[in-house]
Amino acid sequence: MAKGQIWKTRVAKIEIVDLGKKLIHYRITKHLGIKRISAQISGIEPMEKYLKANEAQLVKGIINN
Repeated sequence: MAKGQIWKTRVAKIEIVDLGKKLIHYRITKHLGIKRISAQISGIEPMEKYLKANEAQLVKGIINN
């Protein structure tokens, strides 16, 4: 994951706003007709698991390991 990436799942797009050593700040945009943006902070590991479990696809940015 890297700052500026946008990941797409079946129900939302997730934009990586900032990335620290252990935490990630991201925004979620729902695909329900009305765009609702929710800003969140989470651990990096749980976010990686969420993206993998929900078969997220990178739609903007490059993959950094």
